[in-house]
Amino acid sequence: MEKKTLLIVAIVVLIAVIGSVAYYFTTLKPLTKEVTIVVLSPEWEPGKIAEEISKNFTAYAEEKLGYKVHVKFDFTPWSTYYTRVMSIVTAHSPEADIFFSDSQWLGELYEGRHIISLKDFILGDPDLKKALLEDTYPNLIYFYTAYPQGSDNYIAIPGYADVTPLLYFRTDLFTHPEEKAAFKQKYGYDLPTTLEEWKNIDWVQLRDIAEFFTRKKGEKLAGKVLDEDFYGIALVLSRDYDFISCSFLSVFWSWGNELWDPVTHNPIGYINNTKAKEALEFFVGLTKYMPPGAPTFDYDKVISLYAQGKVAMTILWPSMAPALFDPKTSKVYDVTGVAIQPHHNGVRYTVLGGQPLVVSAYSRYKEEAKLFIKWFYTIAYKDYSLRVGFTARRSIAESPDFLNSKPWARAFEESIQYAKDFWNIPYYGKMLEVQQLYLNKAVAGEVSPSEALDAIAAEQWRYVQEYEKK
Repeated sequence: MEKKTLLIVAIVVLIAVIGSVAYYFTTLKPLTKEVTIVVLSPEWEPGKIAEEISKNFTAYAEEKLGYKVHVKFDFTPWSTYYTRVMSIVTAHSPEADIFFSDSQWLGELYEGRHIISLKDFILGDPDLKKALLEDTYPNLIYFYTAYPQGSDNYIAIPGYADVTPLLYFRTDLFTHPEEKAAFKQKYGYDLPTTLEEWKNIDWVQLRDIAEFFTRKKGEKLAGKVLDEDFYGIALVLSRDYDFISCSFLSVFWSWGNELWDPVTHNPIGYINNTKAKEALEFFVGLTKYMPPGAPTFDYDKVISLYAQGKVAMTILWPSMAPALFDPKTSKVYDVTGVAIQPHHNGVRYTVLGGQPLVVSAYSRYKEEAKLFIKWFYTIAYKDYSLRVGFTARRSIAESPDFLNSKPWARAFEESIQYAKDFWNIPYYGKMLEVQQLYLNKAVAGEVSPSEALDAIAAEQWRYVQEYEKK
């Protein structure tokens, strides 16, 4: 009897346990997978806009993948951004899944196996393939997306595409009747006042304009007596990162020059030939029409000089243009026009800027990262382009919505075709460092333009030989 009672109790307990387990599993909610991908970006306004837009990716990812993918932006100041990127990849760290990479870093990142090829992903996705290969400007496909350049090994897609610097000028000065008449009398041609007229301006004529508008305190400008010196132009000439190179190369290439032999990579006889030295001599000469301290000018300084009404012209990236048109930061916001950079004897090039998007080889979420890249360039990109005023896609750049979106949008669209990049090689940093050093020495008057370019050619050739012998 006692055994029977124990058996009954055991059965009752078992039934209770089974019931509890069944109830637990029927009421338990299934675990939901959630992922956060990290995008490493320079710290600037276009990045903040990208961060805001990227909040919309979570719903898109959930629809495509069945789970939420959150996007976190990790910002680093421009001054230390390259160092941050390289410290992460050399440590093989998974802390960032996607990078905004300067176009010139692609060779170093891919040769180092720090980023993955996106070729199969891009070619296998009809929407992304069409957006990239059919709707992106050919020069941007060449410079932004593939390594080696010109191949079909696509390792990036356009990200921050502030492709080309633009020229900003004081419309109140250029259209002033007295100034127009005085300029015509002195130089024999009219001051340009429209985008179409600026397209005909040679760099030598730009020098005329800079000279004309350089005035001393006490002289008149647009009918008013100046209470301080006024200058014709301000350019970014600092030795920092690639600053002076990005200002000079538009002149250098427009003089018909190349940085090196495309086959041997020997810069001797290219970066320091006669025409190259003429170009740098001309470029250094522009400093006569700039405010004191020009060799130290970084972007913040040049933006401030123009926005505070101290110069007639400047050349800056479109990503920096908002500061010139904001009444909170600019005294000349309502009297600023935008043009493309000059040509020289019919040849026009502008240095290429912008940061393509790449996927880290050390990411734990490569598939989610690739989906984000597709979403950004095919779904979110028009909205992003309209908000920042620059783009890599032709259909967007040529649309009325874009052309009317910002004061600089029309000039930007006109300029895209002329953009050209410098080296995309693993030893880019060494080539750039010596170039920055001697170009800056030239504008500072420490060496002659000829001496500067000869030194650059010799030292760069040494770097080429050291690396390519490995």
